[in-house]
Amino acid sequence: MTLSTLLAAGILAAAATQDSSAHADPDDSGRGWRPVRLDMDLSLLPEEGLLGIEGRLTLELVGPPSLGPTLALGAPMHMRFLTAPGKPRVDLGQPIPRLSDVFASHLRFKKPFETGSRLTISFLVENEGGDSGLLVDSEIALSNWPSGWYPLPIPDQGQSLSKNLVASPGTTIVHMPRGWSSITNGRRTERHETDDEAVDTWELTEPLARSFAAGPYTVGRLQAGEREFSVYLLSRPVEEAQEQAESLAAAIVAMEDRLGTFPYANYGIAEIPDGKVSWYAASQQGFILAKSEAFRFGANLPLFAHEAAHAWWGNLLGTEGPGSILCSESLAQYGAVLAIESIEGPQAATEFLMSSRRGYSSEQCARGYFRMAKKGQDMPLSKLDGGGWQHTLSDAKGHWVYHMLRRRIGDEVFFATLRGLIARYAHDDLSLDELRAAFLEAAPRSTRLERFFAQWLDRAGAPSLTAEWEATDDGQVVLTVSQVQEGEPYDLDLELDLLTSEGPQRFALELRQRHARLELSVAGEVTGVLLDPDQRLLIWKSQYDKH
Repeated sequence: MTLSTLLAAGILAAAATQDSSAHADPDDSGRGWRPVRLDMDLSLLPEEGLLGIEGRLTLELVGPPSLGPTLALGAPMHMRFLTAPGKPRVDLGQPIPRLSDVFASHLRFKKPFETGSRLTISFLVENEGGDSGLLVDSEIALSNWPSGWYPLPIPDQGQSLSKNLVASPGTTIVHMPRGWSSITNGRRTERHETDDEAVDTWELTEPLARSFAAGPYTVGRLQAGEREFSVYLLSRPVEEAQEQAESLAAAIVAMEDRLGTFPYANYGIAEIPDGKVSWYAASQQGFILAKSEAFRFGANLPLFAHEAAHAWWGNLLGTEGPGSILCSESLAQYGAVLAIESIEGPQAATEFLMSSRRGYSSEQCARGYFRMAKKGQDMPLSKLDGGGWQHTLSDAKGHWVYHMLRRRIGDEVFFATLRGLIARYAHDDLSLDELRAAFLEAAPRSTRLERFFAQWLDRAGAPSLTAEWEATDDGQVVLTVSQVQEGEPYDLDLELDLLTSEGPQRFALELRQRHARLELSVAGEVTGVLLDPDQRLLIWKSQYDKH
């Protein structure tokens, strides 16, 4: 996201628990500081389009001795500077290498801090304008965590900003107009209203990156065990909010059964008016923001299951390297498949894989993939590196790859490997090469995963098959199945139905070459052939040409 210019930055006050000379030359990079606690008091002024933040940030030095931290702001904000005794020297508005949308304030103290020292910084922040990452107006207020709307220390070299934003526990107090409600990370512990304002207090015990939404919401809540599910709607009855909360809870339970414990103690959805943001829905660390359009199709199970699945894939685990969008977007998309399969049944999941459904992207399915490929929007999944149509391609084809992989190696190995990746790479970055290696290590050699990954990740396209048959004089049927797509043949385990006057008869075919010829004994007269009758493979079918 390209952000507007950061006008100014600074520190209100700073106090250190340790201030002694180090025994080595101090580091002047400003890195090596870890957030320990963040407490913020937010004041929303919707009619003026302003957000004010008064906060306290406690940092711990986990790197070598340092002269002080460097704090980053990425959203269109500025941090106001007030005079305070002992104020450190601060350099303002310096861009951070590799993070061109982020600006920094460098705090430099006269005496260096030793490793293990803690520093508490008080700050005041105001927004400057608004965009889809931070917005305050008369209808809604919101922040999107990747925008960097509050100050945090810049990451160490080689560490992603998103990883650094998995910040710290603390409180968030939201002051807003009377009649408004808020949602942010953690659990709401208190609410009170006066004649002029409403105040919500939220307590966060997990180290998460902060976001919030506030507006004149109707709220539906559902308590499931120790976890609360909540849905915040702007113009719909509380019964609909309650229905949405129940659907969200069912989706998360379905995914949790396969992937392990859901990362957040509570979870919710907040509606954002159409026209306010550039995205359709956005996953935060503890809730979802979604445009009003997303709520016009009932509970919209695939959308909210996809966004909730980002709790594992993209939030708990970061990504790095070419093709790593398959470790976030494609796996989140497959989370939607799992939720639909569990709640509505396997046939409904298959229909979603093939054709999507109303209220969800029509391109993120097999039909959408073949439309994209026809327009030239296709490339090897292992080479994907961006948004736009590449993002859509990762969702349209990537979840099919996981679906076929699951069938090839079986549920036990498939889900155990995913759970192992979650445990190993939690709060770290996962690459596509590491994901591929984990499955290769876990699966038996008989599953031929090397060739499977090579054909589905390292080349563009998908199989296109034809079938011809003829009856022989001795009552047999000779069936020839051919791969007619360009390039090398695929390695496919194909099921097919011979349609006969006595009914369909199922056969299995190991299709390894361009052509395969079978001699079959069948009852009745053959009237047709149906390839992949249960829709288990991503292969071109004539029905994908229909709208």
